[in-house]
Amino acid sequence: MIYFAHRGLSEIYPENTILSFDKAMTAGAEAVEFDVHKTKDGELVVIHDEDIKRTFNGSGLIKDFTLAELKNFKCKNPEFENSKLCKLPTLNEVLEILKSGNLFINIELKTDLIHYNNIEADVLATIKKYNLQNKVLISSFNPQSLEILRELDDLIKLGVLFGNNKMTMLDFALKVNAYSINPDVYLVDQALINFAHDNELKVFSYTVNKPSVASNLEKLGCDGIFTDNILKFKKD
Repeated sequence: MIYFAHRGLSEIYPENTILSFDKAMTAGAEAVEFDVHKTKDGELVVIHDEDIKRTFNGSGLIKDFTLAELKNFKCKNPEFENSKLCKLPTLNEVLEILKSGNLFINIELKTDLIHYNNIEADVLATIKKYNLQNKVLISSFNPQSLEILRELDDLIKLGVLFGNNKMTMLDFALKVNAYSINPDVYLVDQALINFAHDNELKVFSYTVNKPSVASNLEKLGCDGIFTDNILKFKKD
């Protein structure tokens, strides 16, 4: 079973920052997950929420700030507020760090609330710029984004995220020739995993921070989990 460092080593360091990703790599991560939005001036940036207020000292939507404006905000965690590695990073900056490791990279397009113009094409172009298309899985809760991605690229790996409407989303995964389904951990059972594997789909479940839960998922045949602290699952 593969363990994705969810937003980096985010239980210990500020999530979705260069520091968090660097620490995840140092800890021996085999895979990493992060989220992408788009700025007012069309730059791709790595942050989870549509609004900066939870993770940075400020408030407002990503789409309403330029990249230069976003770079001025300090990390909300006081321990790291002056760290240059904890500024809001661009997708380019994150891939520059990750390309040196032999990592499986899950990029989540955060388009379920705000569907940024041309974000699918721009993310694909950036992935190809770094020649990482064979190491990247692009996921989203937004079916339209996944449909657009499949129209743009026949081969890119797609992950269908869902926390409800299980049967509808399973049918959709088959429709877009997805690589994986990425369900909420509470939806994962033997029947789901059997269906996925019978249809050549991987199952990557979010978000798992208890080793006992991970162990049960592994027994069911789950292919991977997203966790905030891969150190809890590090094997000697």
